[in-house]
Amino acid sequence: MEELYQTVREQIKPVEAEIRGVIPPWLNGSLLRNGPAMYEVGPEAYKHWFDGLGMIQNFKVENGKVTYCSRYLRSQAFVRAEARRGIAYAEFGTPLPPDPCKNIFARFFSYFVPPERTDNCSINVVTMNGQTYASSDSPFLIGFDPSSLQALSEYNIRSDFPGPVRMFSMTPHPHEDEEGNVYNVAVSLKNGTRYNITQIPPRPTTPGDTAPHPLQGVNVLSTFTPKNRLCYYHSFAMTPNYFVFIENPFVVNVWALLTMKMRGRSFHECMKWDNKQPSRFYVIDRKTGKVVAQYKTENFFSFHHVNAFETETDIIMDVCCYPDARIVYQYYLHHLRSKGEHEVSKGFPDPALRRYRLPIPKTASSSSWQRLPSYSDGRDYKVLYYGVELPQINYRFANGKPYRFMYGVGPHQRGDFLNQLIKVDVLGKEAKIWHERHCFPSEPVFVPAPGAESEDEGVIISSVVGVRGKKSFLLVLDGRTFREIARATVPCPMAHSLHGMFRPRSPALLGQCRKAWAEI
Repeated sequence: MEELYQTVREQIKPVEAEIRGVIPPWLNGSLLRNGPAMYEVGPEAYKHWFDGLGMIQNFKVENGKVTYCSRYLRSQAFVRAEARRGIAYAEFGTPLPPDPCKNIFARFFSYFVPPERTDNCSINVVTMNGQTYASSDSPFLIGFDPSSLQALSEYNIRSDFPGPVRMFSMTPHPHEDEEGNVYNVAVSLKNGTRYNITQIPPRPTTPGDTAPHPLQGVNVLSTFTPKNRLCYYHSFAMTPNYFVFIENPFVVNVWALLTMKMRGRSFHECMKWDNKQPSRFYVIDRKTGKVVAQYKTENFFSFHHVNAFETETDIIMDVCCYPDARIVYQYYLHHLRSKGEHEVSKGFPDPALRRYRLPIPKTASSSSWQRLPSYSDGRDYKVLYYGVELPQINYRFANGKPYRFMYGVGPHQRGDFLNQLIKVDVLGKEAKIWHERHCFPSEPVFVPAPGAESEDEGVIISSVVGVRGKKSFLLVLDGRTFREIARATVPCPMAHSLHGMFRPRSPALLGQCRKAWAEI
């Protein structure tokens, strides 16, 4: 696995890929990917996969051809690291090394200054009001040109925006409704920990307009206090009438966070798994912003929600789950690099696609915690599939609605790292697989065909990194059959990315918004 997690040079000048097969003529646009790609700066090295400096990649698909380019995101974390030839900010699993340019007294007094937050936005690519941003689990957004990948602007929504809430962090997985409103969950720490659900309305633009602040016009729809301490969270769920937020017991010690610089700790070392606490679901009414129901269940850990929808009586929630937060340790680079392809996940639980059922309350009551109802086997969740992560759906067609198909990556066999693509039928509990030896696919992205009427009518695209002499490529699968229809092999090294999006050349490729709410 060492080959998969090496620093990769940026490829600023676009290079043409070699096509095998036929790319659908309607597939025109750019697959933008984001993820860590630089793991060493001078003599210093990052410790965790999530810590590496972020690189944006662009697969431009046009008239059956593909060009590829990549560029390191010019964040302050990158610029300062390059200038000092060393790590400039503490990251998730990497503490800030002592500054060799400071004498012993300057170093001592610097320990009493709270650490600056890193702006290494290396997790996802999001769009708001027509602008494209790199994002992470932080208060930072970095705007960039989706063609040249050059950074254009940077925003710290905690300090430079006079909004109603000073935000400590937000998720890199916002939701968007059919009117173009963008929703997110942000943490504020003033007067205690609060979770805030925010709404950014669409802003009409005309040619020549300067880019607005990404949070211009933000509304805070709901504010609620956690039952436990500040927890790690990465995503949330949205249905037509409700938001659902999960509070997992992977909690942050705020005092440890404030003193991490003095103690030489990373962010991860300021967190712990509290096995005595349950996992909690908060159900928030989208119209009133009130918490209308609270449920608790046996604790679990999750990064990613898949989808949620309503029936007459329940909110159905599908989540990729782990029994605890041990998975975070699997992603330390010393582990990833020292294990073979078929050994890296041994001793760690596979992610499971679970379905939870949350009764819709007849009257709002947020004062008491209720247990979730059980299924026939006595558990309060169903397992729809074992071994799937980085989930995606046909978002505009299916988000918040009854759906049938989800796409993800998973291990081909127990002990493997995420080395296969999966299409899961959540109704039939069946799956289709794409796998090729010594190939590591990224999160799959579904692109609907123009005028598509069925949920899986379109293609799946994924950037695939090859090891042991195999070249890397962009893979195109038929959405229905899950069979390969084309690949575009890239003549240069490529980084293993985390998340991204397809930015279509034509709005027609955004897909249909399904209005019907009947079960599929």
